[in-house]
Amino acid sequence: MGEVAIKPDQIFSDRLVEAIHNKGNPCVVGLDPRIELMPAFLKSGRAVTKESARSIIIDFHELVLDTVGSLVPAVKPQLAFFEQYGIPGMQAFEDTVRESRKRGLLVIADGKRNDVSSTAEAYAKAFLSGQGFDADAMTVTPYLGRDSLLPYVEECKKHGKGLFVVLKTSNPGSRDFQDQPLQSNGRPLYETIATMIDDLGKGLIGQSLYSSIGAVVGATFPDDAKRLRALMPHSIILATGYGAQGAKIEGASACFNADGSGAIVPSSREITYAHRDENISRQDFIQLVRDNTLRMIDEITKGLRVSALSAR
Repeated sequence: MGEVAIKPDQIFSDRLVEAIHNKGNPCVVGLDPRIELMPAFLKSGRAVTKESARSIIIDFHELVLDTVGSLVPAVKPQLAFFEQYGIPGMQAFEDTVRESRKRGLLVIADGKRNDVSSTAEAYAKAFLSGQGFDADAMTVTPYLGRDSLLPYVEECKKHGKGLFVVLKTSNPGSRDFQDQPLQSNGRPLYETIATMIDDLGKGLIGQSLYSSIGAVVGATFPDDAKRLRALMPHSIILATGYGAQGAKIEGASACFNADGSGAIVPSSREITYAHRDENISRQDFIQLVRDNTLRMIDEITKGLRVSALSAR
């Protein structure tokens, strides 16, 4: 397979918006390697060891990437699922990034990293500079303060990369801290962080009118998502929780602007691990992954059309 050209000199938000336009949908396939859930034919009798984990994971991901590569604009590898396999797992992550980019897919490294000072700089360089894993974007947490995010913003400026800042997550326990009002202004913590994300992203707004500094917002809380969408008109939202976590199309739609732009929706388990039989055949697995991806695309795009009509 010939390598598909990706424009590194183009701002990330513009590359993402262009990819969404070219594929006709804002859907993202999550890549969460869990060898125990993979079909038996991929393991071919191989025991799961440090030596075999890397090859099993990349065999699985190459099959998935070949199936969804022409359908969606991006993939989202979740780092924890690679890290559980140690060094071979991280080698498999590097393989997965490379193979995704070969197929013209944008790669969002989902690790929710952050720290302060030189440690934040090292995390940013590891995933955004090209000298490490060379993802197109990554997720980070904001809770160490504005200064902890600046090294990532700087790498995004230098290398045309993107950032998704954890803001309002999809889990029920997010209310424990993220919803708590600040004494200084009486607003929920997540709203205060949203204004900071909007401010940090002003220097990275592309021709698409979207910034490369985006936010992670749970589609499980549609009312909150609507408020956050208004507070960050130029930020692209990574709308989590759709599918296995229970978010419906109404929640996902709340993360988009009225014209149906400004967000992406990931799904992982319902795409790659929906088979009920470990002994599923190779062809049936490929067909199932394709059907699940097309079903998601159909649900999201139809939902956005309905939402746009109701907003008129």
